Amino acid sequence: MKRTLIILALLLPLSLAAQKPDAPEYKHDWRFGFAGYPLIDQLFFGYGHDHYPEPIDTDHLYADYHGDCTMVGLFSAEYSTNFTKHFTFAVSGYLNSVWTPMYDYKGNKNGQNLGFSLHVIPTARYNYYTSQSFSIYSSIGLGLIFGTEKKEFFAFPTLQIAPVGITFGRKVFGFAEWNGGVSYLGGRAGIGYRF
Repeated sequence: MKRTLIILALLLPLSLAAQKPDAPEYKHDWRFGFAGYPLIDQLFFGYGHDHYPEPIDTDHLYADYHGDCTMVGLFSAEYSTNFTKHFTFAVSGYLNSVWTPMYDYKGNKNGQNLGFSLHVIPTARYNYYTSQSFSIYSSIGLGLIFGTEKKEFFAFPTLQIAPVGITFGRKVFGFAEWNGGVSYLGGRAGIGYRF
């Protein structure tokens, strides 16, 4: 009898610890999506602006110039670890590419410039409400943007804040969030998988 009581006394704390009320249903997830307006990329790559030689600048009268830049937009991939039902740590990566047609002084196309940017943002997420198939959260992330264009490399710090985001679904789920920061402005939405 004594032995049984000792075993029960040892197993009770372990069983209670295993049934933490704040333990998440799934420990990890992957998210893939598309993000909003790439703010800093627009500044670095000159999206939407024609760059013609100045008509009064004779030094550049016969220089090449480029037309409008075209961007693909920010595709995102994210890996998350759920420490509790309410706290998640994630690392997000965003990839963007841009191309710009080049013209000679006569207006003939003579090539194009290609550019890429990679945004790497570690993110802390607080889940206000979680159920088996729905959650509401906010997040903040601080990271770096790496990019290249015309064989020039740049790096820039970034801060992203999502005041509100939602997930819907269980193992396979959808997500949508409103986001603002240096990397992009607007929404991010996509699909994810929990495991």
